[in-house]
Amino acid sequence: MEIINAINTKLKDTIRFRVVLVLCGTLAIIFREPEMFLYPRIWAEEATVFYTFARHHSVWDVFTTAHVGYLTLFNSVVSTIQAKLFSVENAAAVSTYMGFLVQLIPLYIVAFTTHKFWNNPIKKMICVLIVISVMAPELYINTTNSHFILGLITFLIMMISPNTLSRFQKYFFRTLLFLGGLTGPASIFFTPTFLFKAYREKNKEKYIQAGIITVCAIIQACVILYSIFYNNTYNRLSVTDFKTTRYRFIIDNFTLMPHSHLFDGQLFSIDYIILIGLLMSGFYAYLFLKNYRNSEYLIALISFIIIAILSTLGSLHMGGGPRYAYIPTCILLIVLMSQFFEPKRNYIALFILVFCLSINVFHYTTNINNWAYKPSYPKWRTEVAKWRLDSTYNPKIHPAFYRDDEWRVKL
Repeated sequence: MEIINAINTKLKDTIRFRVVLVLCGTLAIIFREPEMFLYPRIWAEEATVFYTFARHHSVWDVFTTAHVGYLTLFNSVVSTIQAKLFSVENAAAVSTYMGFLVQLIPLYIVAFTTHKFWNNPIKKMICVLIVISVMAPELYINTTNSHFILGLITFLIMMISPNTLSRFQKYFFRTLLFLGGLTGPASIFFTPTFLFKAYREKNKEKYIQAGIITVCAIIQACVILYSIFYNNTYNRLSVTDFKTTRYRFIIDNFTLMPHSHLFDGQLFSIDYIILIGLLMSGFYAYLFLKNYRNSEYLIALISFIIIAILSTLGSLHMGGGPRYAYIPTCILLIVLMSQFFEPKRNYIALFILVFCLSINVFHYTTNINNWAYKPSYPKWRTEVAKWRLDSTYNPKIHPAFYRDDEWRVKL
């Protein structure tokens, strides 16, 4: 611990440190797969749903249509910019870099704010590592899944005391809450704990934040319920195999390895994955009982279980998946990290943290190359060039691990 204290003393939480931390985090994101920045791609529903709709409909239609069973404000903004302001050739660059921009926001929040969980340089660096390293490949620099990043942003904003925020940060965070709340369910899942925290702190800014997320939750709830009862195209709240739902709930939320379903036959068997998840669920119960009198830990741990349950129930066919594991994994790992820095060191928490982060960091390349990206995958500009020569041609998009015609877009 003397070494950690010495590092904290030497680094100091200055503006220079914060800027360098964000820059290092930015470079870490870029170097996970640099080719995606050189050859921007369009991922799944970015093209098949949002971009194609925006190309052939008015701006009003784009912002008032719930394509996937809930409102997707950020996707509407991006697809409008793509379709109305840029050429088809540049559409992939718009969505790629907008997705990248959203992924930088959690880095900014951790670096430029203060909370018990990230109140010194070492904690900030570990939090940034967690946010980057456990990101499932399907979330990487695309806007289809940006609502999961916005959900994490909502959690981080919820935890921060408004008394430490600048005027710019207050208005910036209000905007982010509004954007996140109307861009998918992930952000609104924090409504109960947001209200609880506002009640406990009795702070004007926290009441405003809680009000924003509550209004968004009401709007989203109306849209979601309407979609479920009248146009449930994506089969929300329907399950084909409840055994799979239970399995995914355990491994998505308690193994702390969002890519764990890809480990089968590589690092762990399914039995070992389930065992890790069950052991971690027991450790979560221990953390809850130990910290239920501590407001900050209590809010984080309640937030974790709420979003864990609702994410699994709200997933496609209740089948879960790595993208649904991202937010709960980040929350629990941040809590584990903070537990180690308490006056009474929790070395079990440290072991779990190091173990899970190591696997996520070193196995990420294998996961992303297994299905999310390969150099052989179609390049958007090449595909658009084929479409320019033959208007009946449907360009291929990412992901490209299914059969040849699985992911194509009709322009």
